[in-house]
Amino acid sequence: MKYMVVDDEPLARQRIKRLIAPLLDYECIAETGKPQEVLMLAEQFQPQLILLDISMPGMDGLELAKYLAELTFAPKVIFISAHPEYALDAFKVFANGYLVKPVEQNELHILLQRLFPAKIKYTIGNQTRWVEVADILVARAQDKYTQLFLKSGQAVIDISLKQLLSLYSLHFVQVHRKTLVKSSAMQALIHNSKGYFVTIDGYPDEIAVSRRAAQALKLKN
Repeated sequence: MKYMVVDDEPLARQRIKRLIAPLLDYECIAETGKPQEVLMLAEQFQPQLILLDISMPGMDGLELAKYLAELTFAPKVIFISAHPEYALDAFKVFANGYLVKPVEQNELHILLQRLFPAKIKYTIGNQTRWVEVADILVARAQDKYTQLFLKSGQAVIDISLKQLLSLYSLHFVQVHRKTLVKSSAMQALIHNSKGYFVTIDGYPDEIAVSRRAAQALKLKN
């Protein structure tokens, strides 16, 4: 995912890049603090996303967004501003998101995942396929691989559970040493004579939960 940062404050640009850095699929291909450079850089590098300040000397972000919307590749635009009162005007120029400074990493990542759903590549025979992370209900370690369980089937990838959890911490919660589940799909935590289990919406079986993970889940609830 190629993105561009536009803000007349260098420290603000650095902060945005630092917040996005954990998302390995994202690459900052241009940045500027000069509004008059934005269209030229956008044409040159064709980013898929522009994170845009509003209050800048010369042309403001709202005016810039009107021109960006007319580009043939029309990048998505997220406004990042210290002024919440501009939010309504921002959406009138087709903003894809509006965040108020200081931006929290969690809210930025949630917005990015909504705009650009993360996908994982896997192969079946000589075919390459993709699965959206949002569709993964359960991930289980299987030797050197990870087996994914979806509502519509299964897939095997060569990404470890540790990597999955690191890359998609907003999606997964670890319930066992060898098991991740979709956090928003958890329905109930069950305790019986055999131990702790969770039920997952769309998944037919109960999932075993370690005692340590069960305590952490209780604290969250």
